[in-house]
Amino acid sequence: MLRRKEELEANLGDPGPTLAATSFHPDVWQAAQGLWRHGHFGEAVLAAARNVNALLQDKVGRRDKSESGLVSESFSVKPPEPGVPRLRLMDEDGSSRYTSRQEGASAFGRGCFMAIRNVLSHEDGDAAELSEGVALEYLAAFSLLARWIESAQRVD
Repeated sequence: MLRRKEELEANLGDPGPTLAATSFHPDVWQAAQGLWRHGHFGEAVLAAARNVNALLQDKVGRRDKSESGLVSESFSVKPPEPGVPRLRLMDEDGSSRYTSRQEGASAFGRGCFMAIRNVLSHEDGDAAELSEGVALEYLAAFSLLARWIESAQRVD
């Protein structure tokens, strides 16, 4: 196979980079791996989403909100309020870069929960069982969100 690599690439095209699920944020892959191993890809994504939600709740010390609502409040560019800390991906310097990062993380996080988690949670039967490729992409999205949550500075 290695000797025919050039021939295979010429006929099939460059396979491109690969993405190993084991490189995902630990809270994502640890939640998903048991279900993944048994082919329950949709359930694996839901388990990862629950873990990312718990990571966010722990980071901001809140249990009164969750998922998209909590992401929206946590990454808001508004100043923190009593009982409503914010997460900052960079120091607030008044730049458009700061605003873009905060608003982008908020939109991305809401999208993960609304367009992935919510949709999967409300599907029945076969519709909730994703293909392996799509499920891997969903896990990658939640992994990125988890990394942003973990790396963000909490501001009270």
